[in-house]
Amino acid sequence: MHDVASRAEPRAADGVRTQLAQRIARIEQAPTAPPDPAAIEREKQIVAQCRYLMRLLAMRRRSEHEMRERLVAREVSADVVHEAMARIRRAGLVDDAAFAAEWVQQRRAARGLADDRLRRELLRRGVAAPVIDAALLDAADDEETRCRQLVRDRLRRDRARLTDPAVREGDSTWRAIARRLDAFLARRGYDGALAVHVISTEMRAVSTS
Repeated sequence: MHDVASRAEPRAADGVRTQLAQRIARIEQAPTAPPDPAAIEREKQIVAQCRYLMRLLAMRRRSEHEMRERLVAREVSADVVHEAMARIRRAGLVDDAAFAAEWVQQRRAARGLADDRLRRELLRRGVAAPVIDAALLDAADDEETRCRQLVRDRLRRDRARLTDPAVREGDSTWRAIARRLDAFLARRGYDGALAVHVISTEMRAVSTS
């Protein structure tokens, strides 16, 4: 019996190899589907839009909403927009948290913007409120200190007038300088009460120096 079993094993292996060879032959001989022109064209469009987004990102970080809107403005079809954004996301190039953090840091450093102004700017760019909150918290500093520095920088040009003995607090010259400073701070998003407090104290400090 042992000899019979030994002879059966090679025959079984030969049978398996034969079946595999037959299946491989059928696969190789099966007609291949011709290329789908529509699928080829769609892939070309997706690759082109991915390259476009990467050129945008090479200039500066952008939110996911900004990138999507740029594709829509190019009148790209919805399915191509969806797939291009999916590929950019899989490549790790979509990061609204990093975008928001960089935006806050740069806009504070360059223009001294208040948190309220920064929040509005990021909301317009489609960044989610919790992401904005985290970016503002991570880059937290004293808003009043920023406000004072802005006012001090602007008051350098008015030092001569404010130190003129003829100029008094509350007169027309004083009020004109205060109004200009208030409008300047309002454009940067600072709270009105904070602006009035900082302007008055900084103007007095200059006038008595």
